[in-house]
Amino acid sequence: MKTITLAALAAGLALSAPAQAMEHKTVIEHPVGPIAADYTGSTRVEMQQIGSVGTAGRPSSLRCQWSVSLSVDRNAQVGTSLQAKRSMTRDDVVKGSSPGWCSERVNGIDKVVEARRDTLRSAMMAMVAQDREMILAEADSAHAKMREG
Repeated sequence: MKTITLAALAAGLALSAPAQAMEHKTVIEHPVGPIAADYTGSTRVEMQQIGSVGTAGRPSSLRCQWSVSLSVDRNAQVGTSLQAKRSMTRDDVVKGSSPGWCSERVNGIDKVVEARRDTLRSAMMAMVAQDREMILAEADSAHAKMREG
């Protein structure tokens, strides 16, 4: 009975483990000057225990569902006068499921995530590409305010 109670408690917990960071730098040409943009991406592995331990003679339904979210922070600068920061997040970039307890699967999940590093890098570059229009709009707005003031 204690084992079943423990499994029920674990089912409601979400564990997380940080993974490695990624970086990207780019320069965007703009009429007010080149915009230097630095991006730093970090991943977060979320794990959730589901299922229960099997009683005598019954199979266990324990599984660890996991997903990787990607957060990207941008710091853009035009000369010394304009600095613009932004944070973006994309959930479930990579996800999967493993049999057993999450606490016993952390190393295996980390290896799977590392093997999918190209997928994470591609997702980060897609976020960088989408951010380009935002940087240009921010630079245009700042330039217009400087001309008015």
